[in-house]
Amino acid sequence: MYGFSKRERGAVSVFLVIILVPCMLVASIFVDVGRVYLSKSMAESAADMALNSLMTHYDADLNDWYGMVASCQNIDEFYDASIKCYKNALKSQNLSKDEMNTLVGEFSAMIGADSKASDYLRVTDDGDDSTTIKAVDGANLANATMLKSQIVDFMKYRAPIAITQTAIDKIKNKSIPGIDDVLKSDENKPLVEKKQDYCKADEKLMRDSYNTYKYLFDNYSNGNPQPSNSLLTGTRDAMQTAREQYRELNKLMITNLYNTSGLVVFNRAQVPLNQYNYTKSSTKCYKAKYDGKTYYVNCHSRKDDDTYYIDGTELTKQFDDISKKIKAFDKAKNDFTNAVNNSISYSSGVTNDIQYWKHAADAYSVTVSGSDDYRTNLNKKADEMIKSYCALNAMMQCTPGNDLPDDYDTTYKSYKKQVENRQTKYLTAGVTNGSDSYLVLVNRLESISSNNIYNIEATSLTLSDRSTIFVNRIADISTNLIEKRNTLQHYSDVLNIAINGDSSKDIESLETLKHDAADYAQKLNDWSNQADGTDSDLAEGDRDEIAGIKASEAAGNITEQSIIDLENRLKNIKSQIDSMIAAIDDFKYGNQKVKDISTYDQFKNAGSMVITESEINKRTTNSELSSYADSTFSSLFSPQGTGTEGLASINSNDDHNLLLDVADSKTVAIPGVYQFWQEQFSSAGEDEIKKYDDEKGKATDSQEKTKENAKNRKNPHEDAEDIAREIDTINKTFGNTTFFNSFVSLLKNLTGGNFENIRDNLYLSTYIMEMLSYSTIDNEGRYDILKDQGFDVSTLTKENMDDKYNSVNDKWNSDEYKDYFNKSLTNKRLCKENNAAYGCELEYILYGHENNNENINAAYGQIYEIRYVLNLISAFENFWGSDCNTGYTINFVASIISDATCGVVPAVAIKAVLIALITVFETANDMNRLEAGFMVELYKNEAKLWQGSLDFGEKTEIGENSISGMLNSIQAKFGNFTNSCDNGLRYSDYLCIFVICGMQSNIGESMTLRCADVVQANMRKITKDDGYKLENSKTYFELDSKLKVDPLLITLPLYSDYTDLYDSSSTDWCTYNIKTIRGY
Repeated sequence: MYGFSKRERGAVSVFLVIILVPCMLVASIFVDVGRVYLSKSMAESAADMALNSLMTHYDADLNDWYGMVASCQNIDEFYDASIKCYKNALKSQNLSKDEMNTLVGEFSAMIGADSKASDYLRVTDDGDDSTTIKAVDGANLANATMLKSQIVDFMKYRAPIAITQTAIDKIKNKSIPGIDDVLKSDENKPLVEKKQDYCKADEKLMRDSYNTYKYLFDNYSNGNPQPSNSLLTGTRDAMQTAREQYRELNKLMITNLYNTSGLVVFNRAQVPLNQYNYTKSSTKCYKAKYDGKTYYVNCHSRKDDDTYYIDGTELTKQFDDISKKIKAFDKAKNDFTNAVNNSISYSSGVTNDIQYWKHAADAYSVTVSGSDDYRTNLNKKADEMIKSYCALNAMMQCTPGNDLPDDYDTTYKSYKKQVENRQTKYLTAGVTNGSDSYLVLVNRLESISSNNIYNIEATSLTLSDRSTIFVNRIADISTNLIEKRNTLQHYSDVLNIAINGDSSKDIESLETLKHDAADYAQKLNDWSNQADGTDSDLAEGDRDEIAGIKASEAAGNITEQSIIDLENRLKNIKSQIDSMIAAIDDFKYGNQKVKDISTYDQFKNAGSMVITESEINKRTTNSELSSYADSTFSSLFSPQGTGTEGLASINSNDDHNLLLDVADSKTVAIPGVYQFWQEQFSSAGEDEIKKYDDEKGKATDSQEKTKENAKNRKNPHEDAEDIAREIDTINKTFGNTTFFNSFVSLLKNLTGGNFENIRDNLYLSTYIMEMLSYSTIDNEGRYDILKDQGFDVSTLTKENMDDKYNSVNDKWNSDEYKDYFNKSLTNKRLCKENNAAYGCELEYILYGHENNNENINAAYGQIYEIRYVLNLISAFENFWGSDCNTGYTINFVASIISDATCGVVPAVAIKAVLIALITVFETANDMNRLEAGFMVELYKNEAKLWQGSLDFGEKTEIGENSISGMLNSIQAKFGNFTNSCDNGLRYSDYLCIFVICGMQSNIGESMTLRCADVVQANMRKITKDDGYKLENSKTYFELDSKLKVDPLLITLPLYSDYTDLYDSSSTDWCTYNIKTIRGY
């Protein structure tokens, strides 16, 4: 037993070892893990300390001037020092000598100079770059959110006090007169707009109606000749007559003119017996001159005397010559006769004389001998026969010479008689013989040609009426048709302009007139509905006026339907006229319009499409020629027919009747709207209308010029620097088409005490107003100083304000703390030395232009628009009726002009023009007062508050009851303004409201960034550092560190064999990240 127990000795120790070693391992793990967690707290404290030490480097100037807390511009230079501080704080270590000297002696003695501190946590950063300090992304004052947060913090205790000194408090408490009217203005504004729209629609309808009526009446109804259906029937009758006349002209051209050019009066061959006169010559025998030629008779003379002798040889030759010449003449005469008679036969009454003449001339003009035709040959042979006869007579006058034939005298007499008989019968004028074919022929040709020589010339040929010349008839037809077409075209053009309009003549189309009428009805209905849905005094008066308008006669006459009726009538008339014009254009002979044929050559050329000379030459009888004329006319002329057949039809119904004269309305129906126009406008004076247009134009020009001058102001701080838009990259500008509604909406929120949603924006806006400058800051500041000194500011005027303001310049420019008028909330003076864009800063924040003048003009422009709307509503409320002097005058002038123009210019339109005119000048006057630093009434609920009215100050009257008279009176008052309001809004008040509106809208971020631009520009000026950037003004910093706690126990050799329980190379469990963010 004892032995057995001896063998079990040490079991407990082994057991304890087996149990305690894992327990110690687990305990070691817990110890090391605990060290890790303990180091985290220490690391976070070290991070806080490092970041807090970093943030001690803040921008003192920025805080001093603008109440913002942010880092200095070069904060990145201190990052390394803060990191070193952070790392040192992580370790347990000896104090440096400098640190030791700062401690008390007892503490130094307690730890000893040579004592060593043990770092049981053993925390190290994981590498050289494992710890970083940087600014949080976007955490700088160039961030709108950061900037707004800083400003709101700064204003938490200042804004409630500052707000009580602004217009916000007065609006909230409704201590400004007229605030209730302004709150209703968003309802009255659309009512006034609807009323203006109606007035414009009324004036446009009446003016367009008058222009159309006047043009129609002067150029159509009162035209000459007066347009009526007789104009159409007369034109058609003229065309009918012209067609029949062209039928005759076509026939005459064929029978008399077409192929007869070159015909001359025919004269038979005539040669007298003494055609050749031979005389003696001392050098030559007998000679004779004929047609410039010299002829000689062969005889001789003896030298001792003057006796001439003829020998038988020469006389025999002459006998032979004359015999030949007689035969040749007979042959030529017979050839001539046969040539004509074989070519054409003649039957009186059957054969056409002129065509017979033409064919005969063609026949005897045929060449038969050399280059001579039959007629020339006959004349030549007759001349030769007579010349031979004269030569024979001359020989027989000589003394008989040698070898004369025995019967020479008998032979001579025979030849002489033959020639003389032929000359007497055939070569003498007027000889007739019905049995001699030659004489019958030449007598006929002489008679026909002489009788018809004027009938083959278009300039002398007369028609069947025996009085009208051929060419004159052609010209007369052309002239008549052109005149009628021109008349019809004129009326068609007039109707076209009346229907479709002509901007060059200020004539609107009927389509536009229909739109005008519909627009008039719609605008009246819109105005009526708006008045019915608005609960105000203005709406109540409008409802009564609308009822009167709807009951008037004029409202029911010019309607869309009445214009449609007139349009249909004019289109029907135009269609009739255009049909007749088309008929004239289609009225053709050949390929030419009849109206364009004014000469015979044009007539002939047109006929040549069908008519040919060869076809005419085939026809010689009257019947053949007449048939050919009819067939060619059928082919040449269009339209064909007789009477009115084929010509334009005419609709005689009233809805197509050309007559458009109210005087004939009992016989022909006239469109109702045209009757109304004539009754309404017939007495309208063009001079009065022109006078109104001229005066309105001058007033409008003056109005626009005044408006532009009111919006575009000279910058009183021209030496201010333009602010560069560096931080604001969004660039959204304040103001849009609905900013008036935003203005009124804000006023409602303020008066309703609803500040919860706008508190931060209100703080931000108040900060901007109190810390920065604006255009009128000098005038408003000096105004406040005068008032504070007890000066009666109500006596300030345009003339004396400069002197009074200059009297307090020293106080305004003072740097003394007690002179608070020119100080910001940080008690810094607002001036050009401290503010880069002095006098232009608020305007830049609102509009963001990089030009001060543009920003200031934009501000004045939007204030003008608000003032104009409020003044316009007030003007319609105060001056539309006749309850005050100004209203009475406006109504009186409107009535006079409307009566003088017979309603072409409606009275309501004139009243609207005059009210708009006085509103523009009054608003411009308000802008002058605001620029001077004066207050202006928020809403003028009484006529006497209008400085430009006839009711302000002493009662005045206009010199002339016209627009010009009204304009002159307004301009006279506009020349001087006074400070007549002691409880209204100033320029800065409007900017304050604009800033709040902007901050509440989608441009709030952009405006906040522009505020940063201004602060940045001013800090550059204050610090004289052009590189100063709010982007470098950091507000939040981040420390990011990766730390490692070295294991203390589990790395002992004791545990080296227990690697199956844990991985000794793993460091994930003892490595962690520290990330700390701290800010101002």
